Amino acid sequence: MKTAFWLIGIFFVVLFIALGYTLKVAFENQEPILDESYYEKGLDYQAHIDAREKAEKLGFVIQSDLFEKSSLSRGQQNLKWTLVIPAGQSVDRNSLEFKLILDQPATSKYRQIVDIKGSEASEQNGNLVFEKEVTLNRPGYWDLSLEGKADGLTFYKAHRLVVN
Repeated sequence: MKTAFWLIGIFFVVLFIALGYTLKVAFENQEPILDESYYEKGLDYQAHIDAREKAEKLGFVIQSDLFEKSSLSRGQQNLKWTLVIPAGQSVDRNSLEFKLILDQPATSKYRQIVDIKGSEASEQNGNLVFEKEVTLNRPGYWDLSLEGKADGLTFYKAHRLVVN
């Protein structure tokens, strides 16, 4: 009878030690919310969609070889994309701003957000060409998203890449 009490006692001691260790690890590796302004973004979600659709109807398109690739190598990468401006349309380069977001889906630790002004773009055949150097040091899946805004229009393109 005494042996059963000892076994039950040892079981509960081990259980509490394991629970304590689990809580310690969980609190040490806690990550913040992926996006602090998720609520505000959610409120004007439809406005973003409408602005994007308006730009697409007018013929504005983001083109890049990046969106055709499925993988990239680790290290320094030169990302290049073109904002195709349709004939008869124009974009004020001073008000144009692009945001390049490189994000690993599982964690926000390695998120890279690069702000690019329209004045940094070069012009080729009436289109704006952007080029930015980024570093991808971790292997795995990366979400690449480009979002540009100018003159009430929103330009958006997203793609998932594998970094080897």
